[in-house]
Amino acid sequence: MKPKNCLIFGASGQIGRNLIRSLTKNNIKVTALTRNIHQKGYILKTQANPGYLEIVQGSIFDHELIDKLLSNADLCVNLVGILFEKKSGNSFENIHSRFPLILAKLCKEYNLKQFIHLSALGINDAVESNYAKSKL
Repeated sequence: MKPKNCLIFGASGQIGRNLIRSLTKNNIKVTALTRNIHQKGYILKTQANPGYLEIVQGSIFDHELIDKLLSNADLCVNLVGILFEKKSGNSFENIHSRFPLILAKLCKEYNLKQFIHLSALGINDAVESNYAKSKL
């Protein structure tokens, strides 16, 4: 039986690193997309069983790359989030709303068994924060 492949966006954060460890312990292969493989790759490599983690450098805005990664995935997890907006396109709207919507549609198109999107907890009370509004 072929092991399942889980594609993770935002894998280098605390939740992502723990998720990689848990998935690979249960014989699920993980493909992790990161913006900077030289900065995050070492941290991620130490979380997985040998042979169960592929780290890919790229951008969540690279549609060709995302298509390629999704075509080899059985499930997808989105953990991407930003705390501050930047002028380079990393707005709350793009990262917290548009990207998850695009990703959900692509997962449906590729007939993935599961798509999991993790947002922020405890933001209901922080209604004056642009960050909280975008995550909500």
